[in-house]
Amino acid sequence: GSPLPWTGVTCPFCGSDRTELFSLFGQQLLTVQYYCNSCHTPFERIKDDDVLDDYAARKENRP
Repeated sequence: GSPLPWTGVTCPFCGSDRTELFSLFGQQLLTVQYYCNSCHTPFERIKDDDVLDDYAARKENRP
């Protein structure tokens, strides 16, 4: 499927909040990958329970 729009995550490169969750798995087991729609740069953040819970809720609500 396509990436999910994500709110509350800002790009560390340009500061934009126009980011998407790109993958639940980054280069390390404890990171997730995001993509910035402003500067077109992928980046990683530390995975936490809020990210996983939010992802599960969004996936259930998809058509």
